[in-house]
Amino acid sequence: MDNKIISLRVDKELRDKMRVHEEVNWSAVLRKAIIENLENKEKVVLERRKRAIEEMDKLRKLRVFDRGKDSTLLIREWRSKRK
Repeated sequence: MDNKIISLRVDKELRDKMRVHEEVNWSAVLRKAIIENLENKEKVVLERRKRAIEEMDKLRKLRVFDRGKDSTLLIREWRSKRK
């Protein structure tokens, strides 16, 4: 694995509190927090994708686009109905 270095700035008060616990591997703590945060974000993205697929499937079942018209004509038709 090709490790890269990143820097993190913390205020003096936080750094002083961290120094009290020198036994803690702060790099490992931060690495774990980053990984957990990314995993949570990936779950959210996957859930959004799943909902989008479900919505597209609902639209397909309505068969709105199977009427022999292309999408441009349907959009124009819907827009004219809104007026």
